[in-house]
Amino acid sequence: MNKILICILFPLLTIITKAIGQTAFTGMRDISGLELAREMAPGLNLYNTLDASCWWLPVPHGLESEVCWQQPYTTPEMIAAIADRGFKSLRIPVTWYNHMGAAPDYAIDEEWMNRVEEVANFAFDNNMYVIINIHHDDLKEDQSGSWLVTTYAQQEKVTDQIEKVWKQIATRFKDYGDYLIFETMNEPREVGSSHEWNGGSAEHREVVNALNLAAVNAIRSTGGNNASRFIMVPQVGANVKAALEDMVIPNDDPNIMVSVHNYDPWLFTLADPGTDTWGTNAEKEELEKAIKSIGDHFVKNGRAVILGEWGAGDKNNLVDRIDYYDVMAKACRLNGITPISWIYSLDRKTLKWETPELEDAILDAFDPNLILGNTEVENNVGIYPNPVSNTVKIKLASLPSQIELYSVKGEQTLQLDDTRSQFEIDLSGFEAGVYMLKLQIGGKTTIRKIVVE
Repeated sequence: MNKILICILFPLLTIITKAIGQTAFTGMRDISGLELAREMAPGLNLYNTLDASCWWLPVPHGLESEVCWQQPYTTPEMIAAIADRGFKSLRIPVTWYNHMGAAPDYAIDEEWMNRVEEVANFAFDNNMYVIINIHHDDLKEDQSGSWLVTTYAQQEKVTDQIEKVWKQIATRFKDYGDYLIFETMNEPREVGSSHEWNGGSAEHREVVNALNLAAVNAIRSTGGNNASRFIMVPQVGANVKAALEDMVIPNDDPNIMVSVHNYDPWLFTLADPGTDTWGTNAEKEELEKAIKSIGDHFVKNGRAVILGEWGAGDKNNLVDRIDYYDVMAKACRLNGITPISWIYSLDRKTLKWETPELEDAILDAFDPNLILGNTEVENNVGIYPNPVSNTVKIKLASLPSQIELYSVKGEQTLQLDDTRSQFEIDLSGFEAGVYMLKLQIGGKTTIRKIVVE
């Protein structure tokens, strides 16, 4: 081919390929919420960034607010690192009150709206799903302009503001396809009340349902792709119990997804000092039971659920944290819930994953090679690879009480005392042949074949 023609066509081909690969303007597919949620799993939050607000900055803040909570300005390379690691979704928490004008218009600063859109496009450029919400706008006495509260006394004013804010956001993004999801609010509550973090009072829950309805109606009214866009809605504090007991789906809209958060047990995940240990069978079963309750209530009835925040902070206890991430991620997968972690190990300044084992636990739980393809999967037992020449990975739906490996002659070759639901066995020193993996799960014996090459 002529060199001049190559010089002309190659950049053009690159632009076309990139445009095709982007998930920004892919239109609205005929897809259910459950199908979309499966495609979104798993994801991460872009925390303490566009949601940051600082008392020493004037209101409205400028773009410098993005770095006032000690995270760097978001770059395309940063989001590419998250996507390349294997995460499918990016939840972008956004605080708006410190970038908007006063009543009656509550006009959002154009420069801020442009920046939010720019960061969202970093994720779309990496073929990711994007969630944009209202975050940290909760009414606080010491934060001028904050406004979102769940009381009868303020309901009329807050309803007016949430409608006007969402109409502005939705109008800006109305042409984006269904890889963009809106989330009406983050952890809505009455700050400082005795019910703030325990699921709210009956008043709080009723107001949250009304605010969700107002926000959804405002988004739908802007038309275009927003008429059928998937929208996440929470109950008070994104509390699981509140969602199970009092969630009202706006208009019974099939494109509404339930938003919940889970930092249980608090003493282990976030409390300082709290405790740095976790992982008894009882603790694992309690966490699995909590996630299953969400799946049974919503997913089994056709309603998608996004676990928008979860994770465990670093207390120099990596082994227990890995165990927690493994159990949580696996429980979400088994119950059809999309986990989007708040706490993860990417240093956004160096783009280094500080403790990659945490992300491995999440990604392995959703790796199709480990749970579907190239895997013997029966009764929720996964073995990969099989046949194997070195290390085999075992993934179980439930915790085993005993793990043993036998040769085809009936000779026991291995017994594991560490009975986790996900583990590896190094078979590099074993003779080639067929081995039988014997598992005691839920009082029943399960046997699976492993072939060593």
